[in-house]
Amino acid sequence: MHYLVLGDALQKTKLIDFKVDTAIVDPPYNTANKNTKILKGRKARSSDFGKWDYFGDEEYLIFTKNWIEEVSKKLKDNGNLLIFCKMEYISDIKRIYENIGFKHHGTIIWHKTNPAPQIRKNGFLSSCEAVLWATKGFDNTKISYTFNFSKQNEMHNFMESPICMGKERTKHPTQKPKRILSHLINIFTNKGDWILDCFAGSGTLAEAADDLDRNSINIENDKEYFKILAQRLEKLKNKKILKTGKITKSKSKK
Repeated sequence: MHYLVLGDALQKTKLIDFKVDTAIVDPPYNTANKNTKILKGRKARSSDFGKWDYFGDEEYLIFTKNWIEEVSKKLKDNGNLLIFCKMEYISDIKRIYENIGFKHHGTIIWHKTNPAPQIRKNGFLSSCEAVLWATKGFDNTKISYTFNFSKQNEMHNFMESPICMGKERTKHPTQKPKRILSHLINIFTNKGDWILDCFAGSGTLAEAADDLDRNSINIENDKEYFKILAQRLEKLKNKKILKTGKITKSKSKK
């Protein structure tokens, strides 16, 4: 079962009436700017992703704390939390979820093999992003979280892939590759599990989850991106589009 939910991440997460197994979240990075790079013979490149990615630093950390608190309430005691973020915010986000009660387990680096070029040649290419992995903190009781260890050479804390290109690419500016989401889903969830993505973007997680026989809740606030998401996931048979009402487990996929 896949819920496609239009609305605010915090408000819609509150409407989930059961506990999910894992949250894999790609929130705003607070990295957008108004600069536009003019490329000779190519389309101009802009980092003005939209108003959803503009925050002051303090405002961004408050926003991050608020959504992590809401996700925590809907995550099982043995649930995994995975957060995509830019490198500069690793320590801040880690500190936020540890204060809420999560235990940090690791930082995974995603290396983009085809990052945007450095036009001015006055700094490094932005070729790496982070994925923070945490579980709810355990006191005196040991609770086993899901971690499916594969072959040694597939379990590095380093993932490498190009950014989305070709037929996979949508108009969403920060779309993550399906290959990366599938890798994380295989490691941190089991078949039949429920995965929450409260910043669903263009719906990559739902598509990958369906391929791997997982269920998902996908919340997206932007109407244009939700339209892209809904069209992309139109082929999924076991889905439900929600704009109002509670999100229930009654029709979970086996």
